[in-house]
Amino acid sequence: MSKQKAPSVRQHMAWFHTWFGLFVGFLLFAVFWMGTLTVFDKEFDRWMHPESRSIAGECCILSPNQLETVLLKAHELAPGSDNIRLRLPTERTPMTLIRIVEPDRTLKTYFIDPDTGKVVSNEHTLGGSGFFFPFHYKFNIAWNNVGYFLLGIAGLAMMALLISGIVIHRKLLAEFFLFRPNKHTVRSLLDLHNLSSVVALPFHFLITFTGLLIFFSIYFPWATLAAFDGDKAASQKAMSGFVNMPPSGFVEDAEQQLAALKSVPALVQAREMAWSQALGETARADSINIRNLGDSNATLEIRRVFPEHSISMSTHADTMLLHTGELLHAHAPKPIKGFTHWINGLHFIQFDHTALRVLYVVGGLLGCIMIHTGFLFWLESRRIQHHKKKLPGFTVVQALTVGGTLGMMIATAAYLVANQLLPNHLENRATAETWVFYGVWVLSIVWAFVSAFRYKHLQNQAEAHCSSQWLPPTVVFTALCALAWLLNQINTGGLVQAVAQGDMNSLAIDIGLMLMVASGVYTAHKLSVSATAKYAKPSEIGQCN
Repeated sequence: MSKQKAPSVRQHMAWFHTWFGLFVGFLLFAVFWMGTLTVFDKEFDRWMHPESRSIAGECCILSPNQLETVLLKAHELAPGSDNIRLRLPTERTPMTLIRIVEPDRTLKTYFIDPDTGKVVSNEHTLGGSGFFFPFHYKFNIAWNNVGYFLLGIAGLAMMALLISGIVIHRKLLAEFFLFRPNKHTVRSLLDLHNLSSVVALPFHFLITFTGLLIFFSIYFPWATLAAFDGDKAASQKAMSGFVNMPPSGFVEDAEQQLAALKSVPALVQAREMAWSQALGETARADSINIRNLGDSNATLEIRRVFPEHSISMSTHADTMLLHTGELLHAHAPKPIKGFTHWINGLHFIQFDHTALRVLYVVGGLLGCIMIHTGFLFWLESRRIQHHKKKLPGFTVVQALTVGGTLGMMIATAAYLVANQLLPNHLENRATAETWVFYGVWVLSIVWAFVSAFRYKHLQNQAEAHCSSQWLPPTVVFTALCALAWLLNQINTGGLVQAVAQGDMNSLAIDIGLMLMVASGVYTAHKLSVSATAKYAKPSEIGQCN
């Protein structure tokens, strides 16, 4: 009796790639889809908040007088607040954003016109940076850092899947040029899965590796604290330049507070001049944070988080006593931390480079295609076998694939439609938008399960065909994208108004929606043709050729 040959390394890798990809793929799709949208999160903010388009001074530098106007207006909006934060205008966000921590510790946000002092509340929508962005890195789950750890699991799995995929596919270079759309469905899906993987392989490695490094201190907090003998304050000061002065207990009166606020523009100018001299080029602050305004130990933090012409983030962070102007700490990151700033910048791509940002979107969409076609390949390669053996797993995976991928895309489009339809005076409007997203996503998953089990019972009938699961959600997604685009044209003037105002942010989202509609129409047409072919050849039902 011959001894059975042990499985090879490639066979082990293939098993790992198949089953880990199946179980973690839904998390990965959510990360890639939301990450792709996050590349243009500031543009979504502008598109979803039309009122903010009128709140933009001369882009993108505030004069000392304008900065003083903004600070005094912030103090006027919440006279009892001891914490004022400003996000200064940039090319992508040509509005000044005020964040005020109220005495009850709630956060209020406003856009302000630095010339007139006109204020618009920023509470009626979360936009892209308030919803897509946190969903990308923590699935909007804040409880006990669960979302961060889910992302870590997904990221580690992604790295392992990329490596195992390289081991499995020995002819990697050949597969870069190989796509046979007219072959058997299973063969075509595998070609598309391989092609989308190989074309964007460097990007997938880069974005996954940098994403894991960014949250290293969350996953292993002891690793950074150990160097500072467990002193969290010392760690934050050395790592990010964060200095938290304890209140002195001596309260400054209203006149002294106003005088301190009026001194801020000069202090900001002085720090910007110091940065520019050190770098040999113009450097400007993009965020200001005032803490404990009413106390004599009030601090002014001036940061340059997103340099326009540098990959690195958080290159400067200076803290001083607000009432005296004394410099407490000028943050100069050590080489290791400087490297992590560079890694962060490479992942978040906040520097001024539109073409590269578009390439990031293409890489993200290729990641979505890679994950989705991986699910489709698993389904189509097992359809007949699972049907004959009456295994329930196929139906569950099919339903989760439709609901977890196309369902999330439909929910995203519904979120944009809700933003255009919900009245601004609606109480908790931003929350209502997010509930539309989650509600539509749940309904999509429910429909996918109902449809999948119905399809299971129709597999021996002529009306059943493989496109039945994919055509309706594709049509719904396309229709919702078209509706979101149309409503924006009606509500704000859309493309015409954006071009007239030179508003490239809103224009980018309108163009993106048009591209989604065009790709959705094409995909729906192909699925409809496939369905018609199956009706014409009922003998091929269940084979999905």
